Amino acid sequence: MEPSGSTYLYALAAVSITFIGFSALLVIFRQARGDALTRYEGYFVLSFIQPGLIVTGGSMLPSVLSLYGIAPQTVWRTSSIVAAVPILIFVATLRGRRRAATSGAPVPRYVQVLALMQFAIAMYLIAVAAGPATANGIGPYAASLTALLFTTVAAYVMALGAALAESPKA
Repeated sequence: MEPSGSTYLYALAAVSITFIGFSALLVIFRQARGDALTRYEGYFVLSFIQPGLIVTGGSMLPSVLSLYGIAPQTVWRTSSIVAAVPILIFVATLRGRRRAATSGAPVPRYVQVLALMQFAIAMYLIAVAAGPATANGIGPYAASLTALLFTTVAAYVMALGAALAESPKA
């Protein structure tokens, strides 16, 4: 039995996968020109593929759990925890990955703000899993995954300017 709201989650997964492909265009354009991939561009692409895959997997997880006949409250609690863990790992490692890619350049304010928002999303998912709100789990769960995708898209748009401004290295 499909969980309530699965159509929205499937659509979110499709949008997320589309975004992942779109975020790799910078690398494709650079390589088409014959330019070598910079460390920043490698970091850039992975930084959008990872949360995109979290959104995609998180969007499909409730339906998979429902196939096992698991009670809806348990589906939303489990999905919330499973989605929160990789978000927390992503946010916790972001600063170090970015510093390595930029040779220690300071983390821009917008990256800090968006990472804080993504941390809040993960904490909200944990709170939803622990609290009584899981009876209506699709709303908070779908809103959290949508917010993760929106913060990732916002980061992409802002980071694209920095990536395009960086001079290519042979």
